[in-house]
Order: sequence, then structure tokens, then C-alpha cells
Amino acid sequence: MSRIRRFTLIATATLLFTASAQAQSELKILAPASAGGGWDGTAQAIAETLRAEKLAPNVSVYNIPGKAGTLGLAEFVKLKGQPNNLMVTGFVMVAGIPINKSPYDLNSDVTPIARLTTSYEVLIVSAKSPYKTVEEMISAFKSNPSAIRFGGSSEGGSGHVAVGKLAKELKIPMSQVKFIPSAGGAQAAKAMLGGELDVVSAGYSEIEDMIRSGQVRGLAILAPEAVVGVNLPTLIAKGYNVDVSNWRGVVATGKISAAQRSDLTVMMTRMVRTDTWKKKLAENKWDAYFASGTTFDRFVRVQRTDVAQLLQDLNILK
Repeated sequence: MSRIRRFTLIATATLLFTASAQAQSELKILAPASAGGGWDGTAQAIAETLRAEKLAPNVSVYNIPGKAGTLGLAEFVKLKGQPNNLMVTGFVMVAGIPINKSPYDLNSDVTPIARLTTSYEVLIVSAKSPYKTVEEMISAFKSNPSAIRFGGSSEGGSGHVAVGKLAKELKIPMSQVKFIPSAGGAQAAKAMLGGELDVVSAGYSEIEDMIRSGQVRGLAILAPEAVVGVNLPTLIAKGYNVDVSNWRGVVATGKISAAQRSDLTVMMTRMVRTDTWKKKLAENKWDAYFASGTTFDRFVRVQRTDVAQLLQDLNILK
């Protein structure tokens, strides 16, 4: 056997072994929030789809909750250079980074891979609440702003921004708004049922079951227009220019190679085209919002600037 042929066979075997090892290695997905929350649900849906479609047969999900995902982000950046790791992120973390003075960002410290979904905030009250309609709640809010205990996800998250935008629309100073953050929208809803809150802003997908069961009453959905299958008015239709979209996506660790980033991007691109993923979107009432590569990278950069300005305008970012 010639030296060249022997070298070629060795190189080919090495490549095949490496590919096989990568295929068998476990993909770990970090949900930087409590189990049962929106980010956890997204991570679980991704893992289930990847397994079902054999795009990544060995997938696990783990949770590091706290401070709008920035505690999870701080741990995730330590994994730089490890391509078998993904983290769910989104609007809440973009806002949480400046609020919690995190030293990390979603462009230079991690690697944006794909934006996947979006969903809209919903204003809810307990079934026993005196507010039967959104008009009644707004009237009470205008009369005595600090009397209403609002709640939602972490400080500066989509729920907080939703309440802030409503207050701004009603010309109510944020200093008069009482907002009590929770680990997620579902957790805030449970706190409300326990008598700790009066009104909660949460993602529709998180609390749909609670609305359908009658535990809570939906007052309005904060979408730009009516959402098919959701029997709730929009605030815009009621004359208030307030809508909040809570997007979610995934990032990889920093310092991965261009080829590794490409492989992860291709995996996500293939995933969102599958019937399994489309079923997950329908089950969770998520709207498809896919973007990848430089498009997603630019989107995150613009979000960082726009959200920081919004938080300042709403007097949320001190």
C-alpha cells in the first residue's frame, strides 16, 4: 500500500470517528429559568423535536433560574468553545442584562444561532377579581395607580414592560406603579391566586390552561391585532397603543468555530421545518419567528439598543 493511500485511509477513519463521536455526544440545553416556565417549555420542545426527528438523539435540558436569565448566562459563558451546548434566550434576558448589570451580552460573549418563536403578553386577574373587563381594570388603575399590585416575570421582563407601557399610555408615572416580579409568568399567576397580586401580565402560552380552566380571567392580549383562536380583545382595539412581543431563541457558547456554528444553525433550520416542531408551535400557541445567521445576530444587536432605550423611557432602567 502506498504511503499516500495509507495516509488517506487514516485521515478518512479519523474524520469518521470524529463525526460519530459528535453524533453520539450529548447536546445540553440550558433553560435559564425555573422548570415549568416559558424558557423551560421552549427548551423541552426543542429537545423533544430534535430527538423525534433524529437531528440530535441525545439531548438533555437543565435549569439555572434567576435574575431574568442572567444567572444562567453567567454560567453558560464559562462553557466557551464547547459546541454541544445551547441556551434558550429572548426578550426577557435582553432586558435583564442591563437591569441586573450583567457584564455579558448576547453577541460577543455567546454565539447567536436562531430566533424561533414569539408570543404576546396577556393581562389576567383571578376568577374572584372585581375586574370583569379590561376597561374596569384600567379605570381603577387610573383612579388609584398604587392600589393595584401588578406582577409578571422578572424585573424588566416582558410583563414588566407591558405594565410600564400601559402606565405610560395612561400618563401614570412609573413611580406610582407597584410591580412585583416572579420567576416567570406562570409563577406570577400562582402568586395571584394566592392573594399576593391583583393583575398579572404573562405570556399567553404559559397561562392558557389556567384561563381555560376558569382559574383566572383573561382581560386583554397585547398583540397588534386579534389573534386567531384567542378570544380576548387587544388593548389597541380598546384605544390603547400597547403591544408586547416576547420572542425566544437559542444561542451557543462563545469561541466556537465557524463550522460548528454552521452545524448548529443547520440543525435549527431543519428542526423548524419539521411537522413535529410545527405541532409544538400549535400546542403552545407560539407564532413562528425564525431567523438565523447574520439576520439573527443583527436582530439581537438592535434589540439590545432598543430595549435599553425603552427601559429608560419607562423609568425601569435606573
